Amino acid sequence: MFSKLVLIFILLAPLTSFSSWNGARSIFEQRSHSTQKKGIIKELIAGGYYFSALPLMKEYLISETRNLDSQMEAALSKLITAVGVKQFETLPYKYLIRSKSNNIRYVIAKKYMRDSNYNKALLYLNKIPSWHVIYPFAKNMEATIYSIQGHFNKAMTSFNICKKSSRKKFLSGKNTRRNKLNRDSCIAGKARTMFAAKKYTTSDLLYLDIPKSSPVWPEILFEEAWNSYYLGNYNRSLGKLVSYKSPVFESFFNPEVDVLTALSYLKLCLYQDAKKISNDFYKDYLKSTRALRTFLKRNKTRYSVYYDLLISFERLGAGRTKLMTTLLKGIEKEETFKDLKRQFSKAADELNRIRAKESSKFKRRMVRNTQESISSQKKILGAHTRARLVSYYAKLYRAFEGMSYIKLEVLAQRKAKLYSLDESNRERGDIKYIQRNEKQYFWNFNGEFWADELGDYVFALRSEC
Repeated sequence: MFSKLVLIFILLAPLTSFSSWNGARSIFEQRSHSTQKKGIIKELIAGGYYFSALPLMKEYLISETRNLDSQMEAALSKLITAVGVKQFETLPYKYLIRSKSNNIRYVIAKKYMRDSNYNKALLYLNKIPSWHVIYPFAKNMEATIYSIQGHFNKAMTSFNICKKSSRKKFLSGKNTRRNKLNRDSCIAGKARTMFAAKKYTTSDLLYLDIPKSSPVWPEILFEEAWNSYYLGNYNRSLGKLVSYKSPVFESFFNPEVDVLTALSYLKLCLYQDAKKISNDFYKDYLKSTRALRTFLKRNKTRYSVYYDLLISFERLGAGRTKLMTTLLKGIEKEETFKDLKRQFSKAADELNRIRAKESSKFKRRMVRNTQESISSQKKILGAHTRARLVSYYAKLYRAFEGMSYIKLEVLAQRKAKLYSLDESNRERGDIKYIQRNEKQYFWNFNGEFWADELGDYVFALRSEC
């Protein structure tokens, strides 16, 4: 009996898709304009033709003056889950507010947050119920807004809810990867909030709760180093930063790592070390940063250029410069980028499914729809790549400003002996200069990087101030 049920289920799955396609085609051929678009959308989404339905859903949201009914709300939620929220972020508020979909509420809140209209963003986030799949992400955004506003207690409460609800979702098997990532992001949010509140000791302990296996950890290591810097523990700050020299972080790029390294040496009055870091930074990045600036200015918002840049990088495995190669490697490893690529692949697969259908006017229309969705996805990928490159350039610009300050500080030192010390012929480290908390233990460094030791190194340099 069980085997028969399994067989029936396997046979019904493709039949449902097939009947939904035929149902959508039948409605299309009726040419009853008042209900045609709505019916086609529901049938296509029921059959898993999400990217074919996407342009129709956008048209429906723009043209329909009334709020969506329960069936269309359900169809919209299913569609957003499949194609992602970014496809809807470009729509104006006046069209989005016609939907009471919790996914759309999240989109609206995200748009308001981007516009720094935090109170309106919170208004929409508070409407999302705890049972909804988007709820943990809504609490993350809510907590982030509270932290930006300086409401640190509220932020900590929301981050705790985010952490618990994310864990509950992934334990129940719902979007395991994304919810684990969101949980880790909320743990990091708690640490960042305490850092913003200048409670550095508390923040230091919270950062250590983030597992090293988490995709957010590489960036967190840099934040931990800043936290140690503000605690005056410059040796630990240097120890955190030296981990970035490990091959594990080959695709991670943050030029401010070098700035903080040099600043930590300055605080210990190790001017030769600070000077070397600064000189090497100018040598390694000045020319390629100018090339990046020229590329961004020349292409501005021509998103197709940035998409082509990605395709070329994936095909050749290298960018225009060594710096560009490193930046594109970093972008490729980001979870947001991976999601966008997955959606793009799904759209391409759907187009192939439709092209295999028998020829008809409906098929030709759905091919155009899917191609339109793919074109939009290309623009989204291009826009994301440009935004990340602009962000990298901004970090490089700030890093050069920081290095200029460091150069001036080094040059300002009047004691010649600080420049003439032969650093290679003297003992510089001693365990007595190491500070640690209750979650940290001492272990000798054997000169090699081990995955389980990354982020736990600490220097033992004596201050020469």
